[in-house]
Formats: sequence, C-alpha cells, structure tokens
Amino acid sequence: MEKLNKSLNEVVDCIKNSKEYKKCIELKEKMNSNDEINSLVKEIKIKQKKYIRSNDSNILSELKELENKLNSIPIYHIYLDNLEEVNNMINYVKDELNDYFDNLLNKKY
Repeated sequence: MEKLNKSLNEVVDCIKNSKEYKKCIELKEKMNSNDEINSLVKEIKIKQKKYIRSNDSNILSELKELENKLNSIPIYHIYLDNLEEVNNMINYVKDELNDYFDNLLNKKY
C-alpha cells in the first residue's frame, strides 16, 4: 500500500508542478483581490439560484449576460483556459486508471 501511495503522490505532484496548475493558483490569488470579478461571481451565483427556482427565461438571459461579462475579463479567461488544462490532466489519469482496471478485471481467460 505504501508503494501505491507513493505512486499516487508522484502523479499528484506532477500535476501540481505543471505550469498550468501553478498559473491557476497565481491567477486565483489575483482574482481574489479583484472586486469586479468577485462581484460578478456573486451575482452569477444569485442568478443561478433564482433561475433554478423559477426557470424564468428572463433570468436565464441575465445570467448569460453576466457570464459573458465575466468571461470577457482577460485574467478570468486565462484562468479558465489553464483550469481546463489541469482538469484534462486529471481526467487523463482517471481514464487511464479506469482503462487499466477494466482491462485487468475483465480480461478473458
């Protein structure tokens, strides 16, 4: 089990040491001090809750407008791009592990 933990830690460290992950952390810290981004995120969360409760198309259009405004902020857009890359790395590891165990456990004799 110790060997397994060591291997998993190596995979996690590989992702954590990637430039994309480091960029996400850096940008997230910058965004935390950006009032415009924080305000938009709060507004979006409120609109999402309202939309889920009401299913009102007017609220949905307001929500989309806020999301577009948020996505137009360069630092946020760059953050999302890097976050997507990090998620792709995580999904790759997950998919590889799933395939490995699927092949191992479903191997025909």
